[in-house]
Amino acid sequence: MVDFGGTRVLFDPFMRSRARAAGRVDAVAITHSHVDHLNRWSLKAIDRAATLIVPRGARDVVADLGFARVIELEAGGQAEINGVAIEAVPTRHDHGRWSKSSVPEALGYVVTGGGASVHHAGDVDFSDHAIFDDIGKRFSIDAALPPIGGMMPVWWYRMRRRNLDRGVHIDPDCALDIYERLGARALVPIHWGTVHLPFGPASMPRRRLAKVAAVRG
Repeated sequence: MVDFGGTRVLFDPFMRSRARAAGRVDAVAITHSHVDHLNRWSLKAIDRAATLIVPRGARDVVADLGFARVIELEAGGQAEINGVAIEAVPTRHDHGRWSKSSVPEALGYVVTGGGASVHHAGDVDFSDHAIFDDIGKRFSIDAALPPIGGMMPVWWYRMRRRNLDRGVHIDPDCALDIYERLGARALVPIHWGTVHLPFGPASMPRRRLAKVAAVRG
């Protein structure tokens, strides 16, 4: 949840209790349709008066939930909520919901309002850095919200990056790269600590990010 001068935007709500605890929500922005990001059970806990923003092709997934306003966006598309500008930007992550397909798309968002601009990356794989260079040139970003974990431990994603330069999620090292390429003023790490990771503590991504950031200065 980010409060833009009184307009509250909730990104990818996951876990019903947390969605309910969010309180008043003006807009919900969904980055992609995987069940840990477009979670119907969590969306049911949110006031249907909120505007629901989803990637192209995802309207059918949420059509029966009763939200008063549903907006589909693709990269470059824009919406405005109470004077807050929400623009969909490219990312690279597997499309689809239950299997890989061309739709629904995967997106990031740049949200600007209340004197601040925030980039939410959604989920990202390892080979998107040129995308973030372009976003950084287009926007003056105050806070970057990159994911620093996934469903596997940090060492697994680092190994994938070394061997393939491609994977479903990024590790904390890449999250720091994204933050630097965006030219953001602050980094707020997301997508970690919510679920128990195999082969290591849930705090592993946070600890790795702190270590790498300290080395880079």
